[in-house]
Amino acid sequence: MATTTRAVLRQRLSELIGDYQSLTCTSDGNSAATTLISTGLLNLENGGDTDAFEGWYVYITSGGNSGEERRVSSYAPADVSAPTITVEQAFSNAVDGSGADAVTFELHRHRPTYKHNALSRAIEEVCRQIPQVIRDETLVVDNLLSNSDFETYEGSAFTSWSSSGSPTLVQETSRMMHGSNSASIAASGAAGQMTQAVVANFNQISNRQLSFECWVYATTADTARVRVHWGGSDYENHDYHDGTDEWQLQSLQVTVPSDATALTIICEVADGYTAYFDNAWAAIDPLYKYTIPSSITYGPVYVSQQADRHCPTGAYHMVAKNSTPSKGRLLRLEGLGILSRPTSDTATVEIGAPFLAPIISYAAMFLFRLVMVNSVGQQLSPYNDQMRMWGQEAGSLISELRRPKMGAKRSDNTWHIEEDSSGRYLVFDRSR
Repeated sequence: MATTTRAVLRQRLSELIGDYQSLTCTSDGNSAATTLISTGLLNLENGGDTDAFEGWYVYITSGGNSGEERRVSSYAPADVSAPTITVEQAFSNAVDGSGADAVTFELHRHRPTYKHNALSRAIEEVCRQIPQVIRDETLVVDNLLSNSDFETYEGSAFTSWSSSGSPTLVQETSRMMHGSNSASIAASGAAGQMTQAVVANFNQISNRQLSFECWVYATTADTARVRVHWGGSDYENHDYHDGTDEWQLQSLQVTVPSDATALTIICEVADGYTAYFDNAWAAIDPLYKYTIPSSITYGPVYVSQQADRHCPTGAYHMVAKNSTPSKGRLLRLEGLGILSRPTSDTATVEIGAPFLAPIISYAAMFLFRLVMVNSVGQQLSPYNDQMRMWGQEAGSLISELRRPKMGAKRSDNTWHIEEDSSGRYLVFDRSR
């Protein structure tokens, strides 16, 4: 999927309306952090005039002040070795102009904040005709675990999982079985565990079969395994990984003891070793209702399931007409979502050429609307003309570049969608 950063969008918009100058500082600014110096200013139009850039905006793009915007109060080009811009409000830090640490910045006639707001509004507008195509593979049939693919990680821990033995938990991005990440567990001082307690009615599940599977990667034998804790000293253990430097599917099919007081899923690594876990799931009874991921705002249009549970990255097949999904299989939901509105220069929107053109044109229209609203006492007709021109341009581009929409829902009497104030749900219709 193509993506584009806000920095690139701002540059494209600024170039389109002739309002973009990118420069690098050539000497250090003052200690009060109100000046920046660049000999490149002399090469700009009227760069030798003392009032050339008064009222313009400086936008810092590197260093400790990156992302800060300031209005220019004065410009002093008299010393050709140090043409200096002074801003009305100090930056957070003095502006560095030395060697490799020299700060880069942009000069804009129109306020960068207005450009960012216009870009966000343009992305909203374009979403009507060019939505984001979403393919989600985070749901597992009958799965009782949360964050079982270890894709959500905050504050050195995996959401919904606890730890025991003080292991170091890292979200691994270069070694995974499915998705974008796996869980790295490094044990030191004791066996390291990552655990998740499943809430269950033990009177109801007693003597029923629990299925628990997880992909495990280890490079040393007898160091990594999965377990189930029933409470007290009662455990069910899988054999340790054989250490052959590959992903292996560890599978437990066990009966819930009649005296079970807990159901805790465990990923365990022996003291002094590191191992990786991915694509886990645990199930007892069939589940018919699944919360649709919030990224999918229209649909899903298609629902398919993993063809082979031993190959998470392999083929997916539609759930057959009047049929049911299979326990433990990944579900693939395909639908449409809303494009992201980046809030920093490195954040991205999920779109690339040729679909950028209507976003930039709409942004130009919205920018001049913002400028007009904030230009009381100035002549407004030029801004009206610019708004009209860029609005027509954006409409023309949209008509030519519409992204194909997905077809009608294909549930084949197998599933349907429900919705309430708490969310949207995928519901399978056939009993299992």
